[in-house]
Amino acid sequence: MNGLNREYKCLVSVLCTTYNHEKYIRQCLDSMVGQKTDFPYEIIVRDDASTDGTGEIIREYGRRYPGKVIPFILEFNHFSRELTNDSFAKMFGMSGGKYIAICEGDDFWTDPEKLQAQTDFLESHPEYSLCVTASHYADADGNLMKNKVFRTDTVSRDLTTEEIIDGWTAATNTVVYRKACLEEDVIIPFLGTCVNEDYARMVYLSLKGKVYYLDRMTGAYRVGNPGSFSDDTHKRPEVYKARTMGFADMLDRMDAYTDGKYTALIRRVRDRALFDMYANLEDRENMKKYLHAYDDSPVVWRTLERLRTAAPGPFNKIKDAIRRTRK
Repeated sequence: MNGLNREYKCLVSVLCTTYNHEKYIRQCLDSMVGQKTDFPYEIIVRDDASTDGTGEIIREYGRRYPGKVIPFILEFNHFSRELTNDSFAKMFGMSGGKYIAICEGDDFWTDPEKLQAQTDFLESHPEYSLCVTASHYADADGNLMKNKVFRTDTVSRDLTTEEIIDGWTAATNTVVYRKACLEEDVIIPFLGTCVNEDYARMVYLSLKGKVYYLDRMTGAYRVGNPGSFSDDTHKRPEVYKARTMGFADMLDRMDAYTDGKYTALIRRVRDRALFDMYANLEDRENMKKYLHAYDDSPVVWRTLERLRTAAPGPFNKIKDAIRRTRK
């Protein structure tokens, strides 16, 4: 891989993106500055012109940890103008690390040796482009959920490109990757305006090298906070639909980029995403168009999706009730 022997300012650059995370950003930043490592690392925090006090908190940490916490405060909101890719490219360009770690401002880390463990693995295995781990879920108040974890497997092992395409195999806040693997294409070639850049980046990195899953809880992925993607499903259905259609278009571009090597899998993932979208929107006619995506699923799963197609409203209410009891 290119860039393995070049000189870097530090070993790891942590990239943190925020927007209106005033309630969460201190917990996030504290978990970052509290990492125990035998190497230098930096934390670049990009705030997308928050309208609350997020920006000032970031500046405060920049003053408290000069040279370690680097504020990157945008003057206007880039997400609303579809300029998120541009600001990420600038953030990536600012980074001086050999490796990139990711954690969004409403998530946080729970393992003070997270960076050390993942970086040690990548340092000793140059054929790997990416290392991910297991993660807790946390509620909006930052409390870890007892009966819910984001865990790919019960053992540490390699992950295939097929597994990564088939679904989110790790929480974004557990990602550490080799910067050199992304320098030629800082913006993923098949991403477009799709907002699922973390998923696209993991797939891309799996094409550049091997991916390792470390079965170790290192972070907490916060759910239930206002403005989340799941929140949009019910409160802003037009935004939810646009995002899902953008994801489907991105998958079509991914299929072309990989020269059809994963066509069957990509189409199944795409059609299931569209089926789920129409199911959540209770659009039975369009659900029927994509029900075939579950033809190769176990009988129980196929039966459930057929029942859902017959009565999406009642099915969704039961599903939401079950989800609430598991929190």
